[in-house]
Formats: sequence, structure tokens, C-alpha cells
Amino acid sequence: MNIKQRHFIQKSQIKELQEDILKRYDEKFLNQIFPKKARVEVIQTDAGDTLYAINNVLKLWKSKDGYIPVLTLLLSKQVDLKKIAVDKGAIRYVANGADIMRPGITKIDQSIKKDEIVVVVDETHDRALAICKAIYNAQSMEEMKSGKALFNLHTIQDSVWKFEKEFK
Repeated sequence: MNIKQRHFIQKSQIKELQEDILKRYDEKFLNQIFPKKARVEVIQTDAGDTLYAINNVLKLWKSKDGYIPVLTLLLSKQVDLKKIAVDKGAIRYVANGADIMRPGITKIDQSIKKDEIVVVVDETHDRALAICKAIYNAQSMEEMKSGKALFNLHTIQDSVWKFEKEFK
């Protein structure tokens, strides 16, 4: 993934971006992403992705599922999302981009709603493995015995992760 175009946006555009993000996330999330004085750079890649760097730190990725925080923010505990824990057997598959199947899930945040963006962590170390989109609400996931429960959107193996490691 290479940079095709990059530019800073004006304060009025930052406000619009924040309002758009608030459609999916809460005020707490917004405050974790945007400091008081924020310089926001929009980065277009040759792969067609739109990324947002705030004060020279890559923080958001806009996908077809909306705005997704970059996984490093969750690993460094700079951003909080609702959690789903998976067992040891699922870690390798999740890290390689597989969707999350119900049998591998060990713990579900009870406030998760359908289509919400959540973080998947390993049950032992509580370490972020992936950012996913819930296919069902928490209660429906609890009742499931098998099947796909979450769509995997972003992992430590994907192109956005690799791009973020090289970003300056």
C-alpha cells in the first residue's frame, strides 16, 4: 500500500469528520482520537483506502464499514472499544484475518449491539488481536452454539497494519 495523495484538512472539515464519527461512536471515543488541538491529515492510498493521521499519528481508517481505529491505538490502550475474548485456539486464525466463529468466543461484553465495531482480545493476556464488526447483538451471540459471530475488519497482519508501521 503506497500513498497516492495526502493533505491537511481545515477546522470546518475536522468538525464535519467528528460529526460523522459520532454517528457510530460515542463522545468518549471521539475525545480519545482527537486532542484539543488537532491537525488532521487525510491520506489516500493506491489501494483505495482513506486513512486519517491526527498530529502525525495514524489513528483512523475509513472502510466500507465506516471509521475504524488503527489497531495500535487499542494495543497501547489509547482507545477503548467493547470487547470479545477468544480462546487460545482461535488466536492464530483471528490474527490471519479469519472471521470470528462462536465456538472460539469465551467472553462477550453484554452491551454489544448488532453492527457495532468491537475489539477481539485473547482471553489470557487481554491483548488486542483484531477489530471486528458484530453480526449479532450480545444476547444473540450468547445463545448461539456455532456459526460466524463477527466479521474481521483489521488485524495485526493486514495492509493497514503494515502501512501504519512504515508511516511517517
